[in-house]
Amino acid sequence: MEQEFTPEKSLELITQVIRQAKSKFEEDGVIYMMWGILLFGTSTTQYFLLQNGYFKSHFYPYFILPLGMVVSILYYRNKQKRKGNQISSMISVTWGVVGFNLMFMGFFFWNALQSNMVPVMLILMGIGTFVSGKAINSRLIMGAGLLLNITGFVGFQFALASHPLLLGISSLLFIFVPGLIIWIKKKKNV
Repeated sequence: MEQEFTPEKSLELITQVIRQAKSKFEEDGVIYMMWGILLFGTSTTQYFLLQNGYFKSHFYPYFILPLGMVVSILYYRNKQKRKGNQISSMISVTWGVVGFNLMFMGFFFWNALQSNMVPVMLILMGIGTFVSGKAINSRLIMGAGLLLNITGFVGFQFALASHPLLLGISSLLFIFVPGLIIWIKKKKNV
């Protein structure tokens, strides 16, 4: 005998599925800490290379970023295998698309973007961070995304020479620090 679904029962079932999906995907902050440190390290290294006259090789530190992308792909693939659900899939796809665009733009369109490169990157990072925060219902990550976005728009007013430093400080404050806070909270709850 089939059970009849009323609109109320259907809504209750949908709500229950969404709640289970959110509880299965718990952000541990590790990937945010990794990218915060990686971007801080590469961009501040670029800043110091530029300040010391290494104009032909100042972009070399960024060649490590594709390795970070590989680590991220493996991290999210492993996370989906353990706790596969729609939310973890959405976050990994969001960052896959944002990350690909950031890498492609950085390596192939840097000359066209010139002084707009870092502000545009910060805006894209802000969008990805905000969407991830919304998906996991984290006001901390959403706030960090919003601040990255605002920093990107403010960055259009900064001199080009300070853009690597702006990217480094923003990565540390709005990517690494929120990741660290999430990591500490998760460790306390374990």
